[in-house]
Amino acid sequence: MGDTKHDGDVPGDDSMAARLARLETILELAPVGIGLVDFDGRTTMTNSTLHRMLGYSPEEFAAMSWTEFTHPDDIAQNVVFSRQLAAGEIDHFTMEKRFLRKQGGYLWTALTVSLVRDADGKPQYEIGMTLDITDRKRLESDLRAAEEQFRLLVERVPAVVYVYEPPPVQKWRYVSPQAERMLGFTHQELMVDPGLWLSQIDPSQRDEVFAGRRRMFLAGDDGDPHSVTYRVHRPDGTMAWVRDDAMVLHDQDGTPTLHGVLVDVTQEKDLEERLAYQAFHDPLTDLPNRRLFRDRVDHALAAPIRPGATTVVIFIDLDNFKVVNDSFGHASGDEVIVAAARRIAACARAGDTAARLGGDEFGLLLENVTVEQAAAFADRILLALYDTPVEFSGRTVNVGASVGIATGGPGETTETLLRNADLAMYQAKMRGRGRYAVYEPSMHQGAVAQFRLAEALQTAVTDLAITLAYQPIADLHTGTVIGIEALSRWSDSELGDVPPCDFIPVAERTGLIGELGAQVLVAACADVARWRTENDSDAFVSVNVSPLQLDDDEFLGFVMRTLREQKLEPTSLVLEVTEGVLLQERGHETLRGLRAHGVRVAIDDFGTGYSSLSYLRELPVDMVKIDQAFVSPLGSGVADLAFLQAIMQLAETMQLVTIAEGVETATELAALQSTSCSYGQGYLLAPPGPIGGIPAVMPAIRCDHRHEHDTSTTVDS
Repeated sequence: MGDTKHDGDVPGDDSMAARLARLETILELAPVGIGLVDFDGRTTMTNSTLHRMLGYSPEEFAAMSWTEFTHPDDIAQNVVFSRQLAAGEIDHFTMEKRFLRKQGGYLWTALTVSLVRDADGKPQYEIGMTLDITDRKRLESDLRAAEEQFRLLVERVPAVVYVYEPPPVQKWRYVSPQAERMLGFTHQELMVDPGLWLSQIDPSQRDEVFAGRRRMFLAGDDGDPHSVTYRVHRPDGTMAWVRDDAMVLHDQDGTPTLHGVLVDVTQEKDLEERLAYQAFHDPLTDLPNRRLFRDRVDHALAAPIRPGATTVVIFIDLDNFKVVNDSFGHASGDEVIVAAARRIAACARAGDTAARLGGDEFGLLLENVTVEQAAAFADRILLALYDTPVEFSGRTVNVGASVGIATGGPGETTETLLRNADLAMYQAKMRGRGRYAVYEPSMHQGAVAQFRLAEALQTAVTDLAITLAYQPIADLHTGTVIGIEALSRWSDSELGDVPPCDFIPVAERTGLIGELGAQVLVAACADVARWRTENDSDAFVSVNVSPLQLDDDEFLGFVMRTLREQKLEPTSLVLEVTEGVLLQERGHETLRGLRAHGVRVAIDDFGTGYSSLSYLRELPVDMVKIDQAFVSPLGSGVADLAFLQAIMQLAETMQLVTIAEGVETATELAALQSTSCSYGQGYLLAPPGPIGGIPAVMPAIRCDHRHEHDTSTTVDS
């Protein structure tokens, strides 16, 4: 070997050697593994790339059959191809093949094998070229795994995933299997019939959905999301709400396709509808609530009205409903409310609105009616409520109501119309309940006066300006004062003398009754305690209490603490309550607790309230104060005296002390003295006044025995 040319060399050998050298260099530098394989299966010639790829040396390759460094799973296919190549059936083959590496593991390759023949066309050897595709195969494997994971996710997620190609092709490229659960058709059926899905969209929304899709394709912006919610009708007749979130994407050819996700939002829409319904309806009665009622009134006032007609609002407030709640519990109260709601709604016409405004208040909106027609509606409601007793929890009760009527005039607003109906309703209550009243402007003036009264009363209570007058209760035969009733009095610099019948209800409505009642009880106990000491008397002090005071959990403790502070025994206090209070279970409990400590209870104005004889026997009372209505007729007939005697006998049977109220004439006194009634009070004995003016024995009763012949004298009140 060298650069010197010898005479014996064959011409052209240098050029052949050069060509072979170049081929070897090319073979070594080739980026693919190259090997020559003889027909014994040994790789007799290999390049360095193949050495690096598999880790074997040229000698090891030459000593091994190719099957020894081929993955067992790929040998059979390789053998088949090699036989076809040797038989001349093919001149080359390609396959993806795994070679075993010397250091362990295997290598994925793309193998191309060609047959080399001699000058006579006989096969000499195979030449194989091997390209390392391990990274590509790994990527493909990762991609397949990701695709499988994505497929499982898409097919199992509770939503329909789709890819849609718009007209003119108009076909579904993909629809996930969840379509069957959501839409009622299999994804295969939807793929076959592109219009099937779109035909399921509710007809009222179809044009809107199509228009939205067209705008998306015309805009041509990739990745711009669009969401629309619509109803679809399933083949079984059921309906579902779906939210369709989609975006337009362009494939490699520039073809726009719609990629979207369809989610079943039926439950969410149902919840929205229920919440919206609940926002405008009363949950107990299912009637429209105050909010919806106001909205309906707004629309009614804005709507045209036929000549001679008007818009009318009727307010209905159940009478004495609190008695049911307090006596039998809120569950029973709810039953009564539901029954009343049904009866009121039954009185309404198809276009009217009956609503529950809250508590025991209802409203009725009438459009295009006259005042006379509205009054007829009010009568119908009063009759429907009261005529048939309401059954609840095994009991029955007659439900009365007070009804206010207000008409919408020019420039009337919803606020003023509702206010006027409310004022009229309160006027009906003040007139005796169980009736209706039509709003008049004077009612508003009265409401303003009530507001001013409440303001002044607040100041009076704060300033301790409520004073007390005292009226004695005496033995009708001896004149001995056995009790003293404390009566509230209020004189205002602007309002003048305000009677208790005016300011006590205001105190109850404004929440002042607790503080006012406490002031009265403390002052009355203190004054009577001093009077008892000064007159060496054991007369009791009688104080009127409100139902609201009895509802206060701290009232019992306050009463007992006041008695201790004034050094009065509990029996020296009599609490006067109306018959209505005694029907309230909460009031019962408080009075029972007080009586257990020795405090006595009297029914005031007996005979004018709700007590039945059977119920009276169970009440926690010690005394009954017979109302003046039963005393004043005395002397006008034998029947009146007999009636009064019957009341006395009833009280005696129940072991109740009787006190006659409103004794104003000597005739009345004489008649009472002829009965078993032992005690009385009234202007004949003494008008209310300062406690210091009350003697221990009333002279009027002593004088009466000397002037019994004068039966017509009335004491000036």
